[in-house]
Amino acid sequence: MKMRNVEENIGRIVVTAGGGCNGDLKDLLGESTAMNLMKDSTVGLQIRALRKVWDMVSSDSDRACYGLKIVESAQEMGAIETLLISDELYQSDEVATRKRYGCLVKAVKDSGGDALVYSSMHVLAEQLQQLTSIATILRFPLPVLDDDAY
Repeated sequence: MKMRNVEENIGRIVVTAGGGCNGDLKDLLGESTAMNLMKDSTVGLQIRALRKVWDMVSSDSDRACYGLKIVESAQEMGAIETLLISDELYQSDEVATRKRYGCLVKAVKDSGGDALVYSSMHVLAEQLQQLTSIATILRFPLPVLDDDAY
């Protein structure tokens, strides 16, 4: 057997012991060695963005928000630096829902922000679902945004 492909990519191979459950994947994604290998990949960017949102929600809530109405308000103010959205929303079977979220993603990109679409098949989407499947990192604090206003 030729092992050329394995030999060429040996630096990208991570071996871990586990049962193949999502918990094992969460553990692996939490390791610095694995993160260093993925730091410039899409998954690496998604992991860092989701961690940043969680940190901001727990410590500096004026720089992060979640929930459709609040996110739309933040976009109207040009405040979204990074949008995190589940593909279940972005690629919804309902045309009106898909159009609404698609327009939001386009508006964020048009205003110079980033939009990260999280696959519902990935363990990260489970964490994003805890934040209504849509969240943002804001360019500047917006203490005006409040759930009670909607």
